[in-house]
Amino acid sequence: MRVAAGAKRFYRTTGADVDESELIAAARKGDQGAFAELYRSHQSYVHGVCRNILRDDSVDDLCQDTFLVAFTRLDSFAGKAKFRTWITRIAINQCLMTLRKRRHYVPVSLEEDTLDRYIFIAKDAVLEGAPARMDLEKMMSVLTDSTREMLIMACLDGNTELEIAEKLGLSADLVRKRIYWAKRKMRSTFTAVRAS
Repeated sequence: MRVAAGAKRFYRTTGADVDESELIAAARKGDQGAFAELYRSHQSYVHGVCRNILRDDSVDDLCQDTFLVAFTRLDSFAGKAKFRTWITRIAINQCLMTLRKRRHYVPVSLEEDTLDRYIFIAKDAVLEGAPARMDLEKMMSVLTDSTREMLIMACLDGNTELEIAEKLGLSADLVRKRIYWAKRKMRSTFTAVRAS
């Protein structure tokens, strides 16, 4: 892909904080470095979303597919929502398509009595669990922004409590307590949603 004439190049090594909208604009003009920076910023989050829905080894490929779709459809990103929200929707759609492809169909004779017997027992256990995992963002909305960030850093990005404390300038004990509180809050929210 060629970079459009006059397009700025953004690379992680510059150390400059670049507005995400500038990265998106540059990536639309063909700047691969800008898209690479978007990839680096959101890759672990997208990987976590895919892992939570699929729960198997195809997550790496699906994560790559998600960014490929995002790159090819970058012009359709309207900017009304955050880039992370947009790419999360793409990741969820990719996961659902993968789950649909995995369905196994059992041939059934079309006799009426046989058909009635099978109509109400057909279930797709993997696909049935997907909506609960997709409600993760809704459940996380009950948390404060800082606590949500800590939980994402710990559970999705794989940072230790000490690493999170260093990055946020907090004590490890405070981070440990907030993550514990966030997990309890999420568990009680999930239990309440599941019961209703």
